[in-house]
Amino acid sequence: MAQIKGKQLRMPRLPVHVMLAAATACAYPAVTTPPVQHETYRAIGQEPGWALLIANGRIDYTGDYGETRITVPRPDPRTTFNGHRYETPRLTVDVTHGRCNDAMSGHGYADQVMVTAEGKTVRGCGGERRTDWDM
Repeated sequence: MAQIKGKQLRMPRLPVHVMLAAATACAYPAVTTPPVQHETYRAIGQEPGWALLIANGRIDYTGDYGETRITVPRPDPRTTFNGHRYETPRLTVDVTHGRCNDAMSGHGYADQVMVTAEGKTVRGCGGERRTDWDM
């Protein structure tokens, strides 16, 4: 028993299993599964012209003005310093968040994108269209 200014305080005695359950609930946050994202991501580039579409669980790349076509299952993205990377044996896509202007149109985009398709690397822009960054 504890004493405060001459008065005795009596602490309630709870069963051990109640105290353990309360402590466990406080120690671990609820586990939630993130919702499945059905996001569509597009990127484009010039010289040679290429386009990329990430949607419906796959990555579709068209390069060399349409002569090269690669479709692969979309892997989970790996977080990088300022973006993310999709990596497969035939295709690697690096998305870096930062201002990008398309070389031909001058249109602004939210991301800089680098694609390596079967050993050949191209660069361009992707993500959200940013008209406030148009040149």
